[in-house]
Amino acid sequence: MAGAPPPAGGLRASLTRVAARLTTPVAYLAVLGGLQVLLLWVLREHVGLWPALAGTVGWLGLLALLIWTAGRWRLKLLGIAGLGVVTAIAPTLVAIVERPRIGLTMEHDGLLQLESAVDRVLQGQPIYGVDWSNTPMANVGWQLTPGQNPALHHLAYYPLAVLVGVPVRLLTDAWHLPFDYRLVLIGFAVLGLMAIAALPIAAERRFMIITAIFVSPLITLYLWAGRNDIEFLAVVFLSIALLARGHAILAAGALGVAVALKPFALIAVPFLLLVLVVRWRADRSGRDLAVGLLALGAVPAATILPFFLANPGAFWTDVVLYTSGGIPDAYPIRGYGFGEILYGLHVIGRRTDGFPFAIFEVAAAAPVLWIAGRAFLRRPTGARWMAGYALLLLASTFFARFFNDNYAALVVTLLLCVLPLGSLSLAPASPNRAERVAA
Repeated sequence: MAGAPPPAGGLRASLTRVAARLTTPVAYLAVLGGLQVLLLWVLREHVGLWPALAGTVGWLGLLALLIWTAGRWRLKLLGIAGLGVVTAIAPTLVAIVERPRIGLTMEHDGLLQLESAVDRVLQGQPIYGVDWSNTPMANVGWQLTPGQNPALHHLAYYPLAVLVGVPVRLLTDAWHLPFDYRLVLIGFAVLGLMAIAALPIAAERRFMIITAIFVSPLITLYLWAGRNDIEFLAVVFLSIALLARGHAILAAGALGVAVALKPFALIAVPFLLLVLVVRWRADRSGRDLAVGLLALGAVPAATILPFFLANPGAFWTDVVLYTSGGIPDAYPIRGYGFGEILYGLHVIGRRTDGFPFAIFEVAAAAPVLWIAGRAFLRRPTGARWMAGYALLLLASTFFARFFNDNYAALVVTLLLCVLPLGSLSLAPASPNRAERVAA
């Protein structure tokens, strides 16, 4: 009958075809790369003219190569990695080099706080329960709430985010160069590129993941400004690559490093535990499960416990209460999530008020974890791992006290990596299965 809706099977097929067209190397590069190049031109005074020029030429050339040539994926992978260096890392280097000459422009206040924290560690001073009002961080403007930036009295970062800057600071001092924490972030960006290159999936799928992370403003805009999301994200991809290649213990250790860098990685732990359960089901040996748990907890324990035991009250206040609203000068309610909606509806009168967000976080995250966990156990693939992680991260952060722009960008980026990861198996290889070879 004319005007009748298509049958369910036809609708699913249509949606599948649309999704297939949108999740191709050409589509990823055209859309995400185009936005990246546009942003480079908009911010050229901050990130340099030559990255914008080189990025534009590289983007157009690589897009033409994708459209007009078949195969040659080794060349295309080199091209997208090079474009990532030009559009993600090069602008960061320009900002580092120009900073002593032009001062602070688009730098994030967390970047400045981490640099000051590295100084304090090298001087043997505490970093929690500290007043940061006499550091460069105090020069960054604050308009969200009356008075000073509350972060001037709290360090919300985990210790490892500070400790990884120490060797870089020692090197810059030895070479008589100014220290910029973004040098640390560049190192993690390179690690992330290597981790993606090591994924045992088809080259065109690796191409899309590199595009989603390194040739997209969703991540690189915040890298240029010095936000540290790239640190844990790079190590999470390293953990996935190790899992896919059958190294569950090393993967657990890598994810432990990611957890010690940022609590966002903690949300991925349930899916790692499910992988260890799948391995236990396969060989009925508790060794991998026990050793995996030890590997997972080793780095967080080694880096967090000394700082916690040195001053439990200060650590708990800075890292937990400051971000959850448990103190009068907690991080204000803001962003694009549930908290901002409640504030806009006047359910919450002031951005500094307390509210039981944790109840809503748990209520949203529990069903996501249940559904995603069961789906992953039925078929433990990279796509299901990443989809579960991204949706669980969304549920946890959207209903938290604040849901910042970089949080939303991170969730979108992870979702863009779901289909490229595809049917990548994270289950233990059977003895008679041939070793996977990346296409």
